[in-house]
Amino acid sequence: MGGVGVREDKREAAWHAIRDAAWRLFDERGYAAVSVEEIAAAAGVSRTTFFNYFGLKEGVVLDPAPAQVRRLESLARDQPADLAPWAALTAVLVGLVEGVQDDLVTRRRLLGAHPELAHRGRELTDELAGSLRGWMRTRLPQDALGADLLVDLALAAVGTAWSTWPEDAPVTAYVALLGTCLARAAPPWAT
Repeated sequence: MGGVGVREDKREAAWHAIRDAAWRLFDERGYAAVSVEEIAAAAGVSRTTFFNYFGLKEGVVLDPAPAQVRRLESLARDQPADLAPWAALTAVLVGLVEGVQDDLVTRRRLLGAHPELAHRGRELTDELAGSLRGWMRTRLPQDALGADLLVDLALAAVGTAWSTWPEDAPVTAYVALLGTCLARAAPPWAT
């Protein structure tokens, strides 16, 4: 059993080494000027190893860290069954953002400098939406439409907070904006 934890730690360390090397190279030379081979070399891994962790070059900017995926599962699982659906969804989304605060500024800078990454960001939002819809449907088993609507409203609030977050403002300002947007989007029937 101890081997599994060590193996996961090594995988997580490799994931971060590749991602950090990529972000460093993107800052130095720009996203388009950096190849997967250069990222792999800077991280001290092979091209094959790169693709074991990231399906595409865009993934090093946008893919959630393995710990973040586990955090989503944990946050969803830990919401009390009697908590209103919107409150549970809000807690999960704010918890996810709080877990990646250190990465948000870099991600935003890279996305702003490289608009070609926007399509992948939409794909990841769709993946997150699918996970959240599945979870919310377990909380609202008799109302799949309501579950889907809640997730869509919440993700619209997330997008609004992201797009209105002032460029020179700290991450805490984004977290505050997110809270405000989620509060204002709350449908009365789910609170």
